[in-house]
Amino acid sequence: MRIPIVNEQDEVMVYKERERTTREDIRRIVSLIVFNEKGEVLIAKRQSNKTIDPDKWGPSVAGTVDEGESYDSTITKEGEEELGLKDIKPIFFKKYFYETQNARRFCSVYYITINSKERKFLLQTDEVAEIKWISIKDLTEWVNKNPEDFTQSFPTGSFYDIKEIYKILHENKN
Repeated sequence: MRIPIVNEQDEVMVYKERERTTREDIRRIVSLIVFNEKGEVLIAKRQSNKTIDPDKWGPSVAGTVDEGESYDSTITKEGEEELGLKDIKPIFFKKYFYETQNARRFCSVYYITINSKERKFLLQTDEVAEIKWISIKDLTEWVNKNPEDFTQSFPTGSFYDIKEIYKILHENKN
């Protein structure tokens, strides 16, 4: 499958086979943060066969935008593929650029709140090793104590997105 390679303004420059991309290529990715009715966040552990960040914890859902797809279409597709989430209406949070040792990415972040008692997850086992509901307090302690348990971009990216979205959701309840 080919993916769009973009410039610093997130404009498509060329399409490449995923296997032929380099660290210098800027890709488009999406991230979905899933909360439940208790205010816990769902985190997902990547499979051991993943090229980047194997066996590391990350956001609920993450994926690469493929040729012919948008950020919006990719997030609903990835939610269904990775967790079996059907008929979801993710809320756009923000888009930002980041760079790690292995990658350069534009990431579009979305979130949803679900009733965890009513939703059953169907994991895409070649992508997701396991999932876990965790409180923001416990996640904060874990990230601060063992950041190496998480994807490279989690402690400085997804983790802050989670805390910002949690704050927005919590403020709306008061």
